[in-house]
Amino acid sequence: MLRVVFFGNSASGFTTRHFEALLAAPADLIGLVDLPQERRSTTNPTQNSSSALVQEAYRQDIPIFTPESTDESGFINSLSRLNPDLFIVIGYALILKQRLLELPRLMAVNFHASLLPEYRGKHPVFWALRNAEKWAGLSVHAMDRGIDTGDLIYQVRVRTRRNDSVASLYERIMARSLPLVERLVHDAARGNICPYPQPQGSGSYYSGTNDEDFRLDWNWPAERIRRYITITPGKCYIELDEGRLYIIDARTEVNQNAMPPGSILRIGRQRAVVAASPGAVSVGQVRLGERKVESMAVFCQSKGMVAGDIVT
Repeated sequence: MLRVVFFGNSASGFTTRHFEALLAAPADLIGLVDLPQERRSTTNPTQNSSSALVQEAYRQDIPIFTPESTDESGFINSLSRLNPDLFIVIGYALILKQRLLELPRLMAVNFHASLLPEYRGKHPVFWALRNAEKWAGLSVHAMDRGIDTGDLIYQVRVRTRRNDSVASLYERIMARSLPLVERLVHDAARGNICPYPQPQGSGSYYSGTNDEDFRLDWNWPAERIRRYITITPGKCYIELDEGRLYIIDARTEVNQNAMPPGSILRIGRQRAVVAASPGAVSVGQVRLGERKVESMAVFCQSKGMVAGDIVT
């Protein structure tokens, strides 16, 4: 039975779901490598605070490693003593350097949620939706010294939808990619893996996100504002004098009014419609800073705002 070391991010549902698929596969899981606590950022978090991944590893007495760097000699020596056949890497944010990649008898394999060579790097599902791609997916590839540049093993394509969030698109990608874990184990055990090079002369790379990536501007087209909010509900914001107003849900409307972007066109019972350029955005729930969630209508009323005022 193949001896497998799994690398992942215990804060990520993407990691945890594939880890569960590995537990059901005919493999001997001999080690779990998790990110250090401060590196466990993700655009697709788990729904509970305690990680099923780590709990299950403890239950099965599987060694758990959380190195600050994968280049640490002590960490590499510990993995070497496990005599691994295969590394499976899913959602792990640290780079595996050549010394580590040479440890497994067969290879190190990464599950990357994009159609490589496009969207190498971090948060590929987030960036694919931000760029309004028609297709997303997942690539299983052999790892080399580059970032997501290794030869392809399997690839699945998934159509994006207008109202996709990162979470909803990940769900459809995982429905296609979870069976690939067992397929990889079977193919590796039988010597049936046949990697092929990624297409040359194309590709893109994206890094992590920062606060500015979530700042909204009423001068944008309404559809762009709606899409950004829908992709990561509650993370996009408008900067106000009293703090950030995080918007949880929005939809577009036709705007035949000549009022400037950011102007309140009307306030309903729950929602308020704000002019964009072009179009308008109907805003539902919002949250000012760390305060409780409320409707945009209630927020406007609490500030004494009326139609014609500018939300800025």
